[in-house]
Amino acid sequence: LEVVRQDCPLPGTIGRVCVRPCEFNCRRTKLDEPIAIKALKRFIADHEYCNQLTPEFQTAEPKKDRVAIIGAGPAGLSCAIYLGRLGYRSTIFESLPEPGGMAAVGIPDYRLPRDILRYEASLAEKLGAEIRYNVTVGENITRQDMAREGFRAIFVGAGAPESSKMRCEGEDAGYQCFMTGVEFLRLIAQGKKPLDGKKMVVIGGGNVAMDCVRSALRTGFTDVNLVYRRTEKEMPADPMEIKEAKEEGVQFHYLIQPVRIHADNGKVSGLECVRMELGEPDDSGRRRPVAVEGSNFVLECDAIIPAIGQTCVVDCVLPDEEGIELTRWKTLVVDEYTYQSKEPNIFGGGDCITGPDTLIRALAAGKNAARHIAEYLQKGSCGPSPEECMDHLFSRLKVFYPLEKTGVRGFDKRAKQQALAPEVRIESFDEVEAGFNRAEALHEASRCLRCYRIGLAAV
Repeated sequence: LEVVRQDCPLPGTIGRVCVRPCEFNCRRTKLDEPIAIKALKRFIADHEYCNQLTPEFQTAEPKKDRVAIIGAGPAGLSCAIYLGRLGYRSTIFESLPEPGGMAAVGIPDYRLPRDILRYEASLAEKLGAEIRYNVTVGENITRQDMAREGFRAIFVGAGAPESSKMRCEGEDAGYQCFMTGVEFLRLIAQGKKPLDGKKMVVIGGGNVAMDCVRSALRTGFTDVNLVYRRTEKEMPADPMEIKEAKEEGVQFHYLIQPVRIHADNGKVSGLECVRMELGEPDDSGRRRPVAVEGSNFVLECDAIIPAIGQTCVVDCVLPDEEGIELTRWKTLVVDEYTYQSKEPNIFGGGDCITGPDTLIRALAAGKNAARHIAEYLQKGSCGPSPEECMDHLFSRLKVFYPLEKTGVRGFDKRAKQQALAPEVRIESFDEVEAGFNRAEALHEASRCLRCYRIGLAAV
């Protein structure tokens, strides 16, 4: 666990909700199936948590400089943890009443129990961070206020908490039982039942859409439908999330585009859609959906939830700031190596620089930014190390060739995590997947091929 935390500050969290890029690049796939890296991280983190063991951290000598962090989401917590290990105290300003950001209010408890996230957030405090809750930067406190408090640097980890528009007629009409996916999940996280009815339609193909349809079943909807304008092959959601949603009874409707919301007496009554067909690839490499003329039809329903994407709020937390450069998507412009903005004492990481992305990338951004914030505070400037240049080189070149033929067949499939039966799990928000026991974890770890590679280059 100590080794894992050198690079992954929240292994209990990531061991439950990671999209597993490492497993898709595991060479064991050339034999049979990849090592269950995600589940192994969960196992070691749960061992500490369940046995109430006290984690030990090696930390540097305390430094006098302090850092302000905007957002207690994955990027902000990661930055605070690694700054603490480097000897720097930080203060995190969080608009929510608890830590985790979108991981807390956007990921349902059946995937990520809140006590796990709260425990791992407490480790940032153990390392010297202070978390001020119910504080919205840009409203309750400004960058100038932070400077007056003596913060020498600021890390922006504000995330992407707002919903994207789906450009559908009627979405801004204020109809009852029309609610964005982000708001729906946030209210559920607060213990509320946001919507009533039996038939729901959710629009989207990502993990937020999967969380919405599965949460809808758990809040009393019995006929839950997902509408997506491409095919399942193009869906960005985790394949496991798609599989489990189908097991629970969600109906998937592909190649369908919403065009108008129908309502009776101000309340949602149906979603008018048009059928699509796939044309040429767009900028993302996926085939562009094209409407089929005259194919309009109406899906009757009691509630509609769009979950097609999220937008950033950097312009809200740092409004009209001189020296701050934003993209047209309202993300913060930073150096790709150092995460430093054009304003030298402001750094950023996570969704606020990439747009909505994975939790594991947010953790990496917070970790790397912490290192460069420390360098900036010590030297007045910062730059990429040779190791970081090599990492960027390998990330572009890729070190795994998925089409390679080894000529060897595997004999040892990966261990499977036990899961609650679909008819049982839709009755509550209890965690669906169980962790490994000790024997399963040891056997799964033994499947590793130890195919270490060393890259040598003159930098």
